[in-house]
Amino acid sequence: MRAGHQNTKQDPDSWLLDNRDRMEDAATMASVSTQRRSTATGVGFIPGSERALWYFLRVSGVILVFFALGHLFITHYLNVPSETTFDFVSARWANPLWRTFDLVLLFSALWHGLVGMRLVLTDMLRNPAARQIGYALLWIFGIIFTILGTVIIVTFDEEMSRTNSGPLSGEIWIGDLLGYSLYAFAVATYIATILLAVWIVRNLRAGIVPVYNGDVGQYAWVLHRATGIGILFFLLVHILDIMLIGLGRDVYDHTVEFYAHWFIVPMEVMLVGAVIYHTLNGLRVIAINFSYAGAVREKKAFWWAMGATILLTIPSAIIILLAEL
Repeated sequence: MRAGHQNTKQDPDSWLLDNRDRMEDAATMASVSTQRRSTATGVGFIPGSERALWYFLRVSGVILVFFALGHLFITHYLNVPSETTFDFVSARWANPLWRTFDLVLLFSALWHGLVGMRLVLTDMLRNPAARQIGYALLWIFGIIFTILGTVIIVTFDEEMSRTNSGPLSGEIWIGDLLGYSLYAFAVATYIATILLAVWIVRNLRAGIVPVYNGDVGQYAWVLHRATGIGILFFLLVHILDIMLIGLGRDVYDHTVEFYAHWFIVPMEVMLVGAVIYHTLNGLRVIAINFSYAGAVREKKAFWWAMGATILLTIPSAIIILLAEL
């Protein structure tokens, strides 16, 4: 912990870098140190706009408990990803309540992920110019994907789309491009999972705490950040492929077929686990922030979150494996 008091008028980005080891954000920080367990939320020292983002992550996180898990239950428990074809989506969007549901999910999930990614960039980019470029790209991506997602959901015309007369009809290469991007993401996911497991085992055996002195919190922190980045990437790809539903029905259905490929299936199961863990650990962080009991029981809560993640992922894994393989 750095000594001394920070100038409250300094540049917010510099403040973030100088104080990042004191911040507890829902997207990254999964534990608090013993010295801070009696300090309530720990948000009092966060300035202006950063405090608003701090609260946004927690509020949107609570919203996503219902909307993200609800969507996950429909697409990975009641159904499997390869079944979410044009007919499936068009039947769903025939009900305006489901369109509203998906709009809320789009806004909350996308901007929760982008604000969380901003915190990742703050930690990784030490150069002020590089940080500003990174932030700008995030907001540009956010605006573009928000517009795309909103237009898709609001303007979807089932009768017109069913004729497969959209401007991208027949352009199967677009479906291939999105599908093979899932292959690339799957490769990165599998390699990252192996490396993370090796890193954890080595640290446990050596008794090393490489992230910060927070016991199991170091692993909760890394897992929360890793799952958040993975979920955000998948969300961006999903927005692009769902965009095809009104532009080329055949291209959209071709993209959905990739979810049944044996190489993608394990990643789908891991995605279910990632969403569940990220949600449960996010609730754990909120409990740490807003209650003394949450801080005291943070270690036990981490193991509860891990156990619940495994137990809740198993039924989906069985359903997906039986249907897709």
